[in-house]
Amino acid sequence: MRKWMTTLALGLVAALAPETQAAEGGGRWIDDFDEAVELAKAEKKDLLVDFTGSDWCGWCIKLHDEVFQHEAFYANAEQDFVLVALDFPRSDEAKAKVPNPTRNRELANTYGVQGYPTVLLMTAEGDVFGRTGYQAGGPEKYVEHIASLTKDGKASLAEVKGLISAYEKAEGDAKAKAFVAVLEGFESRDGSAAGMTALADVLRAHLTADAKDAAGHNERIIRALMDKGHADDEVYDAARTLDPKNEKGLLEQVVWARFRGIVDEDSARAAIRELEALEAVGGVKDEKLALEMYFPAAWLCAERLDMPDEAKKFAEKAKAHCPDSDQERMEVLDRILRG
Repeated sequence: MRKWMTTLALGLVAALAPETQAAEGGGRWIDDFDEAVELAKAEKKDLLVDFTGSDWCGWCIKLHDEVFQHEAFYANAEQDFVLVALDFPRSDEAKAKVPNPTRNRELANTYGVQGYPTVLLMTAEGDVFGRTGYQAGGPEKYVEHIASLTKDGKASLAEVKGLISAYEKAEGDAKAKAFVAVLEGFESRDGSAAGMTALADVLRAHLTADAKDAAGHNERIIRALMDKGHADDEVYDAARTLDPKNEKGLLEQVVWARFRGIVDEDSARAAIRELEALEAVGGVKDEKLALEMYFPAAWLCAERLDMPDEAKKFAEKAKAHCPDSDQERMEVLDRILRG
Protein backbone atom coordinates (compact mmCIF):
# COMPACT_ATOMS: atom_id res chain seq x y z
CA MET A 1 0.00 0.00 0.00
CA ARG A 2 2.89 2.36 0.74
CA LYS A 3 3.91 2.25 -2.92
CA TRP A 4 0.44 3.29 -4.06
CA MET A 5 0.01 6.01 -1.47
CA THR A 6 3.44 7.51 -2.17
CA THR A 7 3.05 7.49 -5.96
CA LEU A 8 1.29 10.85 -5.94
CA ALA A 9 3.94 12.36 -3.68
CA LEU A 10 6.73 11.05 -5.88
CA GLY A 11 4.99 12.34 -8.95
CA LEU A 12 5.06 15.86 -7.52
CA VAL A 13 8.87 15.82 -7.60
CA ALA A 14 9.06 16.91 -11.22
CA ALA A 15 11.53 19.04 -13.08
CA LEU A 16 13.10 19.05 -16.47
CA ALA A 17 16.49 17.36 -16.40
CA PRO A 18 19.24 17.81 -18.92
CA GLU A 19 19.74 14.90 -21.27
CA THR A 20 22.00 12.15 -20.03
CA GLN A 21 25.18 12.86 -21.92
CA ALA A 22 28.91 12.43 -21.89
CA ALA A 23 30.79 14.32 -19.23
CA GLU A 24 33.20 16.87 -20.60
CA GLY A 25 36.36 15.03 -21.62
CA GLY A 26 34.86 11.55 -21.78
CA GLY A 27 32.13 9.17 -20.72
CA ARG A 28 29.20 7.77 -22.64
CA TRP A 29 25.93 5.97 -22.14
CA ILE A 30 24.24 3.45 -24.40
CA ASP A 31 20.44 3.49 -24.54
CA ASP A 32 20.06 0.06 -26.19
CA PHE A 33 20.52 -2.71 -23.62
CA ASP A 34 21.15 -5.51 -26.09
CA GLU A 35 23.75 -3.46 -27.93
CA ALA A 36 25.43 -2.77 -24.59
CA VAL A 37 25.51 -6.48 -23.75
CA GLU A 38 27.35 -7.27 -26.98
CA LEU A 39 29.84 -4.49 -26.30
CA ALA A 40 30.39 -5.70 -22.72
CA LYS A 41 31.12 -9.22 -23.96
CA ALA A 42 33.54 -7.93 -26.57
CA GLU A 43 35.35 -5.70 -24.08
CA LYS A 44 35.09 -8.23 -21.21
CA LYS A 45 33.35 -5.71 -18.98
CA ASP A 46 30.31 -5.69 -16.73
CA LEU A 47 27.23 -3.49 -17.14
CA LEU A 48 26.12 -0.54 -15.05
CA VAL A 49 22.45 -0.04 -15.93
CA ASP A 50 20.63 3.11 -14.83
CA PHE A 51 16.82 2.81 -14.88
CA THR A 52 15.83 6.48 -14.80
CA GLY A 53 13.00 8.93 -15.27
CA SER A 54 15.08 11.72 -16.77
CA ASP A 55 12.41 14.42 -17.07
CA TRP A 56 10.35 13.94 -13.90
CA CYS A 57 12.18 11.90 -11.20
CA GLY A 58 13.79 14.23 -8.67
CA TRP A 59 16.29 11.69 -7.33
CA CYS A 60 17.26 10.69 -10.88
CA ILE A 61 17.98 14.30 -11.67
CA LYS A 62 20.10 14.68 -8.53
CA LEU A 63 22.04 11.51 -9.37
CA HIS A 64 22.66 12.83 -12.87
CA ASP A 65 23.74 16.28 -11.73
CA GLU A 66 25.82 15.20 -8.73
CA VAL A 67 27.48 12.08 -10.19
CA PHE A 68 26.91 11.37 -13.87
CA GLN A 69 27.84 14.88 -14.98
CA HIS A 70 31.36 14.54 -13.64
CA GLU A 71 34.52 13.19 -15.22
CA ALA A 72 35.61 11.69 -11.89
CA PHE A 73 32.80 9.16 -12.27
CA TYR A 74 33.60 8.23 -15.86
CA ALA A 75 37.34 7.97 -15.34
CA ASN A 76 36.74 5.12 -12.91
CA ALA A 77 33.44 3.55 -13.97
CA GLU A 78 34.33 3.09 -17.63
CA GLN A 79 37.34 0.98 -16.77
CA ASP A 80 35.09 -1.85 -15.60
CA PHE A 81 31.60 -1.13 -16.93
CA VAL A 82 29.68 -0.45 -20.08
CA LEU A 83 27.23 2.28 -19.06
CA VAL A 84 23.57 1.83 -19.98
CA ALA A 85 20.77 4.41 -19.53
CA LEU A 86 17.24 3.01 -19.80
CA ASP A 87 14.87 5.96 -19.63
CA PHE A 88 11.20 6.03 -18.61
CA PRO A 89 10.28 9.67 -19.31
CA ARG A 90 6.86 11.29 -19.28
CA SER A 91 7.08 14.15 -21.78
CA ASP A 92 6.44 13.43 -25.44
CA GLU A 93 9.71 15.09 -26.38
CA ALA A 94 11.74 12.82 -24.09
CA LYS A 95 9.75 9.71 -25.04
CA ALA A 96 10.58 10.30 -28.70
CA LYS A 97 14.29 9.87 -27.86
CA VAL A 98 13.87 6.42 -26.27
CA PRO A 99 14.76 3.84 -28.95
CA ASN A 100 12.89 0.86 -27.53
CA PRO A 101 10.49 1.65 -24.65
CA THR A 102 8.87 -1.81 -24.84
CA ARG A 103 12.24 -3.49 -24.31
CA ASN A 104 13.01 -1.10 -21.45
CA ARG A 105 9.76 -2.03 -19.72
CA GLU A 106 10.45 -5.71 -20.27
CA LEU A 107 13.86 -5.33 -18.62
CA ALA A 108 12.38 -3.38 -15.70
CA ASN A 109 9.93 -6.23 -15.10
CA THR A 110 12.61 -8.89 -15.48
CA TYR A 111 14.87 -7.26 -12.91
CA GLY A 112 12.13 -6.21 -10.49
CA VAL A 113 12.61 -2.46 -10.88
CA GLN A 114 9.95 -0.74 -8.77
CA GLY A 115 11.31 2.78 -8.41
CA TYR A 116 13.67 5.28 -9.97
CA PRO A 117 16.54 5.64 -10.07
CA THR A 118 17.49 1.98 -9.84
CA VAL A 119 21.08 1.25 -10.76
CA LEU A 120 21.99 -2.39 -11.41
CA LEU A 121 25.48 -3.81 -11.67
CA MET A 122 25.46 -7.01 -13.71
CA THR A 123 27.57 -9.33 -15.76
CA ALA A 124 27.20 -9.44 -19.53
CA GLU A 125 25.27 -12.68 -18.98
CA GLY A 126 22.65 -10.81 -16.95
CA ASP A 127 23.64 -11.92 -13.43
CA VAL A 128 23.00 -8.97 -11.09
CA PHE A 129 25.64 -8.51 -8.40
CA GLY A 130 24.71 -5.05 -7.17
CA ARG A 131 21.61 -2.86 -6.82
CA THR A 132 21.58 0.75 -5.70
CA GLY A 133 20.16 4.17 -6.54
CA TYR A 134 20.87 7.73 -5.51
CA GLN A 135 23.75 8.14 -3.05
CA ALA A 136 24.88 11.47 -1.66
CA GLY A 137 28.53 12.51 -1.69
CA GLY A 138 29.39 13.15 -5.31
CA PRO A 139 31.19 11.09 -7.94
CA GLU A 140 34.14 9.92 -5.83
CA LYS A 141 31.88 8.53 -3.09
CA TYR A 142 29.67 6.92 -5.70
CA VAL A 143 32.64 5.17 -7.29
CA GLU A 144 33.67 3.86 -3.86
CA HIS A 145 30.10 2.68 -3.29
CA ILE A 146 30.05 0.82 -6.62
CA ALA A 147 33.42 -0.78 -5.86
CA SER A 148 32.12 -2.06 -2.52
CA LEU A 149 28.96 -3.44 -4.12
CA THR A 150 31.03 -5.13 -6.79
CA LYS A 151 33.39 -6.80 -4.33
CA ASP A 152 30.64 -8.11 -2.03
CA GLY A 153 28.22 -8.90 -4.84
CA LYS A 154 30.63 -10.91 -6.93
CA ALA A 155 31.72 -12.89 -3.87
CA SER A 156 28.08 -13.71 -3.10
CA LEU A 157 27.41 -14.58 -6.74
CA ALA A 158 30.36 -16.99 -6.78
CA GLU A 159 29.13 -18.69 -3.61
CA VAL A 160 25.63 -19.04 -5.03
CA LYS A 161 26.91 -20.55 -8.26
CA GLY A 162 28.90 -23.03 -6.20
CA LEU A 163 25.85 -24.05 -4.17
CA ILE A 164 23.71 -24.52 -7.27
CA SER A 165 26.43 -26.38 -9.16
CA ALA A 166 26.94 -28.77 -6.24
CA TYR A 167 23.20 -29.41 -6.07
CA GLU A 168 22.86 -30.02 -9.82
CA LYS A 169 25.78 -32.46 -9.87
CA ALA A 170 24.87 -34.39 -6.70
CA GLU A 171 22.94 -37.66 -6.63
CA GLY A 172 21.08 -39.67 -4.02
CA ASP A 173 21.57 -38.68 -0.37
CA ALA A 174 24.20 -36.15 -1.43
CA LYS A 175 21.62 -34.32 -3.53
CA ALA A 176 19.27 -34.02 -0.55
CA LYS A 177 22.10 -32.50 1.53
CA ALA A 178 23.07 -30.18 -1.32
CA PHE A 179 19.49 -28.96 -1.54
CA VAL A 180 19.46 -28.13 2.16
CA ALA A 181 22.66 -26.16 1.59
CA VAL A 182 20.89 -24.17 -1.13
CA LEU A 183 17.97 -23.49 1.22
CA GLU A 184 20.29 -22.44 4.05
CA GLY A 185 22.23 -20.21 1.65
CA PHE A 186 19.00 -18.50 0.66
CA GLU A 187 17.83 -18.07 4.25
CA SER A 188 21.15 -16.57 5.34
CA ARG A 189 21.21 -13.79 2.74
CA ASP A 190 19.41 -10.51 2.40
CA GLY A 191 16.54 -10.65 -0.07
CA SER A 192 18.30 -8.34 -2.51
CA ALA A 193 21.72 -10.02 -2.27
CA ALA A 194 23.48 -11.13 -5.43
CA GLY A 195 22.37 -14.56 -6.60
CA MET A 196 19.14 -14.68 -4.60
CA THR A 197 17.00 -14.94 -7.73
CA ALA A 198 18.92 -18.02 -8.87
CA LEU A 199 18.56 -19.64 -5.44
CA ALA A 200 14.85 -18.79 -5.39
CA ASP A 201 14.42 -20.50 -8.77
CA VAL A 202 15.84 -23.73 -7.31
CA LEU A 203 13.49 -23.50 -4.30
CA ARG A 204 10.42 -22.80 -6.43
CA ALA A 205 11.29 -25.73 -8.69
CA HIS A 206 11.38 -27.98 -5.63
CA LEU A 207 7.88 -26.85 -4.62
CA THR A 208 6.61 -27.93 -8.03
CA ALA A 209 8.57 -31.20 -8.15
CA ASP A 210 7.63 -32.18 -4.58
CA ALA A 211 4.08 -30.85 -4.46
CA LYS A 212 3.12 -33.54 -1.91
CA ASP A 213 5.99 -32.47 0.36
CA ALA A 214 7.59 -35.91 0.63
CA ALA A 215 10.91 -34.32 1.66
CA GLY A 216 9.22 -32.17 4.30
CA HIS A 217 10.82 -28.89 3.19
CA ASN A 218 7.88 -27.05 1.65
CA GLU A 219 6.73 -25.03 4.66
CA ARG A 220 10.27 -23.84 5.27
CA ILE A 221 10.74 -23.00 1.59
CA ILE A 222 7.49 -21.05 1.41
CA ARG A 223 8.31 -19.06 4.53
CA ALA A 224 11.79 -18.26 3.23
CA LEU A 225 10.55 -17.15 -0.20
CA MET A 226 7.88 -14.89 1.32
CA ASP A 227 10.20 -13.51 3.98
CA LYS A 228 12.88 -12.59 1.43
CA GLY A 229 10.46 -11.08 -1.07
CA HIS A 230 10.86 -13.79 -3.73
CA ALA A 231 7.38 -15.32 -3.66
CA ASP A 232 5.15 -15.40 -6.72
CA ASP A 233 1.61 -16.63 -7.38
CA GLU A 234 2.74 -20.26 -7.51
CA VAL A 235 4.34 -19.91 -4.07
CA TYR A 236 1.17 -18.31 -2.70
CA ASP A 237 -0.88 -21.16 -4.15
CA ALA A 238 1.45 -23.67 -2.51
CA ALA A 239 0.99 -21.87 0.82
CA ARG A 240 -2.79 -22.00 0.48
CA THR A 241 -2.64 -25.71 -0.31
CA LEU A 242 -0.33 -26.47 2.61
CA ASP A 243 -2.21 -24.30 5.13
CA PRO A 244 -5.79 -23.76 3.90
CA LYS A 245 -7.13 -22.89 7.37
CA ASN A 246 -4.18 -20.76 8.46
CA GLU A 247 -3.26 -23.24 11.20
CA LYS A 248 0.45 -22.69 10.50
CA GLY A 249 0.09 -18.97 9.89
CA LEU A 250 1.07 -19.30 6.23
CA LEU A 251 -2.24 -18.14 4.82
CA GLU A 252 -2.11 -14.83 6.67
CA GLN A 253 1.40 -14.29 5.31
CA VAL A 254 -0.01 -14.69 1.80
CA VAL A 255 -2.65 -12.05 2.54
CA TRP A 256 -0.04 -9.76 4.06
CA ALA A 257 2.02 -10.09 0.90
CA ARG A 258 -1.03 -8.98 -1.08
CA PHE A 259 -1.34 -5.87 1.06
CA ARG A 260 2.34 -5.04 0.62
CA GLY A 261 1.86 -5.36 -3.12
CA ILE A 262 -1.04 -2.89 -3.44
CA VAL A 263 -0.39 -0.41 -6.22
CA ASP A 264 -3.85 0.51 -7.50
CA GLU A 265 -7.57 0.03 -6.90
CA ASP A 266 -7.72 -3.44 -8.45
CA SER A 267 -4.89 -4.79 -6.29
CA ALA A 268 -6.48 -3.12 -3.25
CA ARG A 269 -9.80 -4.86 -3.88
CA ALA A 270 -8.01 -8.18 -4.41
CA ALA A 271 -6.23 -7.79 -1.06
CA ILE A 272 -9.52 -6.99 0.69
CA ARG A 273 -11.13 -10.10 -0.82
CA GLU A 274 -8.25 -12.25 0.41
CA LEU A 275 -8.53 -10.77 3.90
CA GLU A 276 -12.26 -11.53 3.94
CA ALA A 277 -11.52 -15.11 2.89
CA LEU A 278 -8.99 -15.34 5.72
CA GLU A 279 -11.66 -14.07 8.11
CA ALA A 280 -13.91 -16.92 7.02
CA VAL A 281 -11.38 -19.49 8.31
CA GLY A 282 -10.63 -17.75 11.60
CA GLY A 283 -8.85 -14.50 10.86
CA VAL A 284 -5.33 -13.28 11.57
CA LYS A 285 -3.43 -15.05 14.35
CA ASP A 286 -0.42 -12.74 14.72
CA GLU A 287 -1.39 -9.71 16.85
CA LYS A 288 1.00 -7.27 15.21
CA LEU A 289 0.19 -8.48 11.71
CA ALA A 290 -3.53 -8.16 12.45
CA LEU A 291 -3.22 -4.43 13.00
CA GLU A 292 -0.97 -4.04 9.94
CA MET A 293 -3.70 -5.54 7.76
CA TYR A 294 -6.96 -4.47 9.42
CA PHE A 295 -5.94 -0.81 9.62
CA PRO A 296 -5.09 -0.35 5.92
CA ALA A 297 -8.13 -2.45 5.01
CA ALA A 298 -10.36 -0.05 6.95
CA TRP A 299 -8.68 3.00 5.44
CA LEU A 300 -8.83 1.66 1.89
CA CYS A 301 -12.48 0.68 2.16
CA ALA A 302 -13.39 4.10 3.58
CA GLU A 303 -11.19 6.38 1.50
CA ARG A 304 -10.57 4.62 -1.82
CA LEU A 305 -13.04 1.80 -2.46
CA ASP A 306 -16.41 3.20 -1.32
CA MET A 307 -17.09 0.21 0.93
CA PRO A 308 -18.42 1.85 4.13
CA ASP A 309 -19.78 -1.29 5.78
CA GLU A 310 -16.52 -3.18 5.26
CA ALA A 311 -14.60 -0.11 6.44
CA LYS A 312 -16.39 -0.12 9.77
CA LYS A 313 -15.98 -3.88 10.17
CA PHE A 314 -12.23 -3.70 9.65
CA ALA A 315 -11.95 -0.55 11.79
CA GLU A 316 -13.50 -2.42 14.73
CA LYS A 317 -11.03 -5.25 14.28
CA ALA A 318 -8.14 -2.84 13.96
CA LYS A 319 -9.13 -1.03 17.18
CA ALA A 320 -9.09 -4.34 19.03
CA HIS A 321 -5.40 -4.70 18.15
CA CYS A 322 -4.34 -1.04 18.27
CA PRO A 323 -2.60 0.20 21.44
CA ASP A 324 -4.11 3.31 23.05
CA SER A 325 -0.73 4.99 22.69
CA ASP A 326 -1.06 4.93 18.90
CA GLN A 327 -3.22 8.04 18.86
CA GLU A 328 -2.80 8.79 15.18
CA ARG A 329 -4.24 5.47 14.05
CA MET A 330 -6.90 5.57 16.76
CA GLU A 331 -8.12 8.90 15.46
CA VAL A 332 -8.35 7.55 11.92
CA LEU A 333 -10.25 4.48 13.09
CA ASP A 334 -12.68 6.55 15.20
CA ARG A 335 -13.33 8.79 12.20
CA ILE A 336 -14.10 5.75 10.04
CA LEU A 337 -16.45 4.34 12.67
CA ARG A 338 -18.31 7.64 12.91
CA GLY A 339 -18.91 7.39 9.17
